[in-house]
Amino acid sequence: MDYTPVIHGLILTTIAGLSTTIGAFGIYFVKQESKFISIAMGFSAGVMIGVSILELLPEAISEIGLEKAGIAFIIGLITFSIIDIFVPHDYMHEHSCSDEEEESSNGRKTRLGRTGHLVALGIAIHNLPEGFITLSGAFHSTELGILLAITISMHNIPEGLSVAVPIYASTNDKRKAFKISFLSGLAEPLGAIIATIVILTFGLATDEFIQLILAFVAGIMLFISFDELLPSAQETCKENGSDSHIVTFGIISGVVVIFLTLIALK
Repeated sequence: MDYTPVIHGLILTTIAGLSTTIGAFGIYFVKQESKFISIAMGFSAGVMIGVSILELLPEAISEIGLEKAGIAFIIGLITFSIIDIFVPHDYMHEHSCSDEEEESSNGRKTRLGRTGHLVALGIAIHNLPEGFITLSGAFHSTELGILLAITISMHNIPEGLSVAVPIYASTNDKRKAFKISFLSGLAEPLGAIIATIVILTFGLATDEFIQLILAFVAGIMLFISFDELLPSAQETCKENGSDSHIVTFGIISGVVVIFLTLIALK
């Protein structure tokens, strides 16, 4: 067997997972109330929606048929919704910097620190199947693996910030906030390693299985977009008094970028 897709997948997944550190750097530069957060989340959602409906699902349908691809797609939606119910995680808007300025007691700092650690744990668990996403794309083709790695990276950047902000607010230690955010991203390559072991052990690296997984992944990515990113982006708009249309602008921009990227990669 050619192990090149496995190597490429693990490298790309590691890069995608560690993109949380880019978000962690945001504690040095970006205020939580910044419009950038809302636009970035909308953009990430647009990227995920674009990849799902323009590449993953159509590719799976053309290769294995509407019935099989549709079932895998729906299972992806259901699976990640179950994960989200049992292991929910919050985003930045629930940990406002203005709140910290208004209430700086030890009790609040303790609460913020606990929240940050719980968010980090939740994101780490969510990152396990996301590692599977990038790896599956790399099994199909290097180009798709790169595209999915970029997509997941864009999603992970605001997540990295959501971990770092409350921990920094509670400890005033940027190094600790950065380290915990970094560690939460390591769950992604771990998920890819687990997926690799399962796929290779049970001989699942067939074209049909990979197409089923890509349809499954499309369902996961749409769920993340509609259930997590877009509501968080809208909530952030309300908190900073921004026009909600900036989220729409972010979504459209993300879809356009993916469309142009697919053209470039074909």
